[in-house]
Amino acid sequence: MELNKKAAYLQGLVDGLGIDDTTKEGKIIKAMSTLLGEMAEVIESVDEDLSRAYDQINDLSDELEDLEADLYEEEDEDGESEDAEDEDSDGDDDAKDDDIASEPFYEVACPNCGETVYVSEDDLDAGEANCAHCGVTFEVALEGDGEEDAEDGPVQYEVTCPDCGTTAVFEEDELLDGAPKCPNCGKPLDFEVTEE
Repeated sequence: MELNKKAAYLQGLVDGLGIDDTTKEGKIIKAMSTLLGEMAEVIESVDEDLSRAYDQINDLSDELEDLEADLYEEEDEDGESEDAEDEDSDGDDDAKDDDIASEPFYEVACPNCGETVYVSEDDLDAGEANCAHCGVTFEVALEGDGEEDAEDGPVQYEVTCPDCGTTAVFEEDELLDGAPKCPNCGKPLDFEVTEE
């Protein structure tokens, strides 16, 4: 039974018993009965307000959960992209480190102080290196560079056709593959070669 119904029942009971409100006891009982009825109405009103407040709080809680879910999803996406960028930048750094580690170095004695200097391919391309010990810049080059440049390219032979007299130039591989033909008359060449 609800409080306001209980309070109404007590008021009806007091009235039905014929309690005399002219006596001290009767006045107290009547006043208490009236007070209980008023308190029951206030409490019922407070309960209704509290129920509405709980409903609003639950609605706000649901909206807040949805908002948090959306917010954390965006942060996760941003975090993944930032992590990916970090990984890419780390990968670039690692690639640079790998390039440096795989780059060959040559030991050279500094002509000024005699200490060992490590020379890279870039230094060789530039033709000079800097000594880390004394600070002097000196020229560097690999031995035999000139010979290697001279030997670059395939060996060529000059062949003269005995039938038409046309002279043609053939590379060594062409001659080893079989008897070449004259580019002018098309006949197979029976030849003697002289290296250019």
